[in-house]
Amino acid sequence: MSEAKDLVIKMCELQNSSEDVQKELAGWEGVVQYRLGEEEFYVEYRSDGTCSFNEGKHDSPKFTVIAEPEFWSDVLRGREDPISSYLMGKYKIEGNLFEAQKLAKVLKKFAGML
Repeated sequence: MSEAKDLVIKMCELQNSSEDVQKELAGWEGVVQYRLGEEEFYVEYRSDGTCSFNEGKHDSPKFTVIAEPEFWSDVLRGREDPISSYLMGKYKIEGNLFEAQKLAKVLKKFAGML
């Protein structure tokens, strides 16, 4: 398992244990698919602000993050800005970019926790 995948799992665990993060994400629901190198998994966000980590490929994610695992680890640790990195072509998003921007704001909250 890559460090990036491990960090996504930790991020979901932190979200499920933090009322502040749950409040931030309450009302938003959907699936974020990740393709990080050879790994493919997704996080399902629920309207109550909780989430669940799942292996494999989802049939209809809101968007898919396509990146190298080492780079995505840097994003999750706050070493790379998700929005400017996307604009520079350091990774790809397939699907709804507007929804992806919402997640980018949340990722910044986790940077100091991971």
